[in-house]
Amino acid sequence: MGEEDTGKTPKKFPWFEPFACEGCGDCVSVCPTGSIELLGKEDQKVPKAWVVSPDTCIGCGKCAKACIVGAVQMTSYVDMAKKRYKEEPRPV
Repeated sequence: MGEEDTGKTPKKFPWFEPFACEGCGDCVSVCPTGSIELLGKEDQKVPKAWVVSPDTCIGCGKCAKACIVGAVQMTSYVDMAKKRYKEEPRPV
């Protein structure tokens, strides 16, 4: 997982759409803080990308730019997005 909380709140935050994610891992490989991982459930054939460490995400947007299917968008609702990833530790 990522590092300690940076203490800074980003202006934008990634919002992942699990149904659109194809599990390629491009977003994981470009994340400079290691805040994103591919996760899967037992009944899933394809793992889904998810922010597993919302406190280390710096909101750089590299994950959204790397996603060729548009499963990652940057939102300005940062607090809501962080809460989502903390309350839902796995994609639903």
